[in-house]
Amino acid sequence: MESRGPHCAEAPEQQVASCASSGPTSEGAGKFCFPIRDLENDRVKLTPFIPSVHAPAYWEGTRTHPEIYTFLPLGPFSTYDALVAHISPRWSPGRAEQIVFAILAKSQTPSASNTDTATVTETPYTFAGICGYINTVAAHLTTEIGALVSLPAFQGTGVMSAAVALLMQYALLLPSEGGLGLRRVQYQTDANNDRSIALARKFGFQQEGILRWHRVMPGEKSGLSPREGDGKPGTKGRHTAILAVCWDDWEQGVKEKISRPGHVLYAA
Repeated sequence: MESRGPHCAEAPEQQVASCASSGPTSEGAGKFCFPIRDLENDRVKLTPFIPSVHAPAYWEGTRTHPEIYTFLPLGPFSTYDALVAHISPRWSPGRAEQIVFAILAKSQTPSASNTDTATVTETPYTFAGICGYINTVAAHLTTEIGALVSLPAFQGTGVMSAAVALLMQYALLLPSEGGLGLRRVQYQTDANNDRSIALARKFGFQQEGILRWHRVMPGEKSGLSPREGDGKPGTKGRHTAILAVCWDDWEQGVKEKISRPGHVLYAA
């Protein structure tokens, strides 16, 4: 699980309110190995990230903030085209093991419960970042929360916390409760990313260990220097912290901790 832009070049302006939809499009449905739908609570809505729809807003919100990529194995990007070339094959809904969501922040708390059909109001949405499930293995009922990038304008607002709460609930609630009934939800981050580790622990993730020299990082990134004669000269390395919440942790208190007012997953 990673947390937290590109520079220069022109990108089309986009009014992100148009990103909100009643459900995933056929393009957004993808090939994820579990059933997927829009996930929503009082703070945010998560809908599958579609580059043609959401990339312009992502670019506008990140292009002058290269610092958000400090701990990520991607970016920063010098142009909009470079961003699209990188994310289209990686973030598009077309892989069985992962699905990336656009985080759409609500500008105000709904005046009525989602179950109140007497009051029908359209909620304005603003693109606030991305999140998703990665490294998912259906046969073992496991997934990982990752691809976490909060636009700088939304950092510290609670939007990412609300999004992570939705991912955890949908993954760990039983099918009879509207979830997938998974047994394990993992979280990985750079071992030096204290902010990301703190976010995970806030949500009840338990640290299970450190994978040493787990990733090769681009040479311009901060990281560990390998030995002389290394097989990938000009690159650096990364230790990775591994944390997880399993079904028994969930039932023994994490569920109640996550399902607080404003963060509860709306029924389908």
